[in-house]
Amino acid sequence: MMLTVKEVAARLRVSGTCVYQLIEKGKLACHRVGCGRGAIRISENDLVAYVATCRQEPSGQALMPARSAHRLRHLRQ
Repeated sequence: MMLTVKEVAARLRVSGTCVYQLIEKGKLACHRVGCGRGAIRISENDLVAYVATCRQEPSGQALMPARSAHRLRHLRQ
């Protein structure tokens, strides 16, 4: 089945703009169907392949580095 940009965006829970950027960068394959520039369609297989490339294995570390505490010099201790 071929999906529209809007449908792909809904499945990934991202904006349509993000989907267009993924296509432009070559990270997400697409088909152009119709006359002229054509309508963009993404196959379900291509979507599954893209999602597989996004997988990150747990590394045992926090995803976000811990923020170091900043000392507020203007406050007395």
